[in-house]
Amino acid sequence: MNATDSSLKRKERTEGYLKSLGVPVNPHLPLVEAESEVRLREPKEVAKRVNILHALAAVAHQADRKRTTLWLKREGLWESVSPEEKDFFESENPTQQASVAASWRAESLWTLLWALGKTDQLDLPKEMCDTELILQIVPALESSSTAFINEAALRSLPEILDAADLIYRIHWAVVDARLNSLETPGGFHPGIVYERHYALNWLVWYADEWDDVTTDT
Repeated sequence: MNATDSSLKRKERTEGYLKSLGVPVNPHLPLVEAESEVRLREPKEVAKRVNILHALAAVAHQADRKRTTLWLKREGLWESVSPEEKDFFESENPTQQASVAASWRAESLWTLLWALGKTDQLDLPKEMCDTELILQIVPALESSSTAFINEAALRSLPEILDAADLIYRIHWAVVDARLNSLETPGGFHPGIVYERHYALNWLVWYADEWDDVTTDT
């Protein structure tokens, strides 16, 4: 099977599944790249990003900003923090919008935990992630993140591409509903859809840097 055939089959499976849920599909959306055309982030890079997103969401929920920043530096994670994230960590008085955006990154974190095999499945993007479970899985702030990072391993590429294809087509349906002043289909939560799409696009190198990821539909 060539690359186009495998991508087409993935698209057809996704569209069939969404139709079974009563979710509109756009048959003209492009194919997601095939396995032979995609490279994933290194597992350690993904694990580092999980720790950073954990710190970000924690600070958004009133964790000590300076102590958290010092921890990121002590763990060797600061060099992997994006410029926009550094602005948030270093800001004495971040805007409400920035704090809300940072808190939403918990959903991106959850998606990456799934990609690392730390959660069993990635449910449809309807319900907020289980923050209590995140706290059980991710190293606590100010504790060592070394083992979590060094032992990281990713799920299979086909699994990740299936998830990427699904969220891409779900995101189109959500955006289309908003543009046409329709009810969001499938009971999906637009914020969760966006964060999941963002994380998966980063995972498959849709952009080089975290801040530069787009979620085209």
